Amino acid sequence: MNRRTLILLGVAGVLAVVFVLDQVRRAGGNDIAQPVRRTAEVEIAQETGPFLPDFSSFAAIAQRPLFRPDRRPEPEPVVTIPDGPVTPIQSSDNPPDFIVVGVVTGPEGRGAATVRDGTETRRVYAGDTVQGWRVDTINRDGIVVTRDGQRWSLPIGEPED
Repeated sequence: MNRRTLILLGVAGVLAVVFVLDQVRRAGGNDIAQPVRRTAEVEIAQETGPFLPDFSSFAAIAQRPLFRPDRRPEPEPVVTIPDGPVTPIQSSDNPPDFIVVGVVTGPEGRGAATVRDGTETRRVYAGDTVQGWRVDTINRDGIVVTRDGQRWSLPIGEPED
C-alpha cells in the first residue's frame, strides 16, 4: 500500500469511529440538549398615540407615479418638426474610404463613433472630420457624413462588395 491509501484508510477509520459514537449517544437516552431561552432584560419604550402622521399629510407622495404602471400619467406625444427644409441623402460614385466599427449613443442625441481609417482606429464625434468628410449625425446604426455637397450614410461594419 502506498502512503495515500494509508492516509485515506486512517481518515475513513476516524470518521467511522465518530459516526458510531454519535449513534451510541443518540440511542443512549433522551438527553437532548434544550435551547436556553433568555428573557429580555432591557425594557422597550412604548410610544403612545399614532405612530405616523395622518395620511393626508402624505398627499404629494400618494399622487406621485412610482413603481406601478397604473400610477403613471399618460405619456405626452412627442412631435419633432425640423427647423429647415429636409434634404434627402444624396449619393455619389465616390464613397468615403473608412469603416464605421461601432457607435455609442446617449441621451439628448449625443454619441460617439469608432472609425477605422486605413490602419488607424479612432473615436469621432459629431462635427469631427475624417479624410475630409464631416461627421454630421451619429445614429444607432451608423453615421452620416458630408463633403462638398455629397452626403453619405455609412452603416456599422464592412461595406458589402
